[in-house]
Amino acid sequence: MKKIIIPRNDHEVYFIPMPAGLKKKQLRSFVIEQLDRLHPAFTGTFAFDIQQLDFNGTQWIMVTVMDAETFAEYKILHRKAAFYTNTSILAHKKEFTTNGINIIDNEKIGFETESGKPVSIPVETARKHFQGALEAELKNLPSWHGVFSKDTPRRLATMTSVIILIALLSSVFISSAKGRAEAVPINANIELPPEIKYSPPAIEILAGISADLVKTGGKMLRWQYSEDTEPFMEIQMRGIDVLTVHDICNQYEYAFLQDIQDVRYYEGEPLVNVSLNAARSGYTIIKAGAFSPQSTTLPMIADLSGFFKKQDITIVSEALPTGSNGNISYTITYTAKDRNFISSLKIINETCDKYLLQIKKMDVSIGESNSLFTIICTLSPCGIPGRIFTGNESDLEKIPRAFGYMEPIKYSPPQPMRAAEKKTGPFVIGSIRDGGGQMSFSRDVETGKFQIKESK
Repeated sequence: MKKIIIPRNDHEVYFIPMPAGLKKKQLRSFVIEQLDRLHPAFTGTFAFDIQQLDFNGTQWIMVTVMDAETFAEYKILHRKAAFYTNTSILAHKKEFTTNGINIIDNEKIGFETESGKPVSIPVETARKHFQGALEAELKNLPSWHGVFSKDTPRRLATMTSVIILIALLSSVFISSAKGRAEAVPINANIELPPEIKYSPPAIEILAGISADLVKTGGKMLRWQYSEDTEPFMEIQMRGIDVLTVHDICNQYEYAFLQDIQDVRYYEGEPLVNVSLNAARSGYTIIKAGAFSPQSTTLPMIADLSGFFKKQDITIVSEALPTGSNGNISYTITYTAKDRNFISSLKIINETCDKYLLQIKKMDVSIGESNSLFTIICTLSPCGIPGRIFTGNESDLEKIPRAFGYMEPIKYSPPQPMRAAEKKTGPFVIGSIRDGGGQMSFSRDVETGKFQIKESK
């Protein structure tokens, strides 16, 4: 049987402590729950292998994860082959817990004696191709030291069938083109993979949360968003009780409430720190692409800066896409006063739409004056159109209000009385009545002289 080592670039490995009392029928659902937390963008389109291992008397679960389509390609290209990883080969050795941690190709694999934990993590390296440090050991390895040796899950089998069908269709059409221009129909019942769902873009999330806060009378002091890391969002709120916070945060299907952390009180109002994680299951996080060389990226940056300056938005700093950050991010820090904050969000939204970018990180806070906003925004290429705010304009307008900003009240001074409205004639001041009759006192508006009038 042919034996293949799957390189680290095509798979990921996680070691998960085995909970006490976990039953065999609960193992798969437990692993899926952990992968939702550990593996970025984990969905049902991933293939994973589960193995139970004992290290120094402690039970561990070794989970190997691959993109299902990638694994299907392996199955097609290497029919009836047994698959291994560097980690699966080493973890089954008796000396795994005593050999320390070693770098194998582009992986750091071993056992930490002090912490008592197995380790398998990728290592960044300039090398793209490896000889395969453990290739020579494959000959004498049993199949159960490998991965994906059990029955292929139904969804993975379906994905494999789809790819095989595509290959067959390609060969059929090529053959037909050589002979006769006639398509050969192929009937097959194929279960399509689930629809890919993306969480809403950052500005749309901020607008939705802002609208909910405005309804409850609460306000934000700071909103932090990070698409690739945890927590997915951190929000500092004021003037809202923890039960209402809980209700608001649990209504979003793209995120779930991780923690309501510190609760303090300022002038009788609660100050709450909230952490939310992305709902990895069923949702896909778009990986950042790379910006083009600076010669083509700089005009985009110049456009954005120019629009900001026209709106009196102050740029504090910029971190351009360079080799040091993998050319995947452009970060701009700026301040915007009053409603210029909304203008800045619209400019960023239009820039993302024009250049197929998305907001990967965003940090918004407001100063003590409740009018000056400070924003740190990181943009990355995504190559997918539509990653922009498309919600209600009224929700966008509520973002500043959610941070406590109030429109200044315009004062209109009283208008001077027009000549046609001026009173003429005597202006009566008062009157006195005695036994002989009544005397009234008045003052002439034009001359200013007092007049006395008696009445019987």
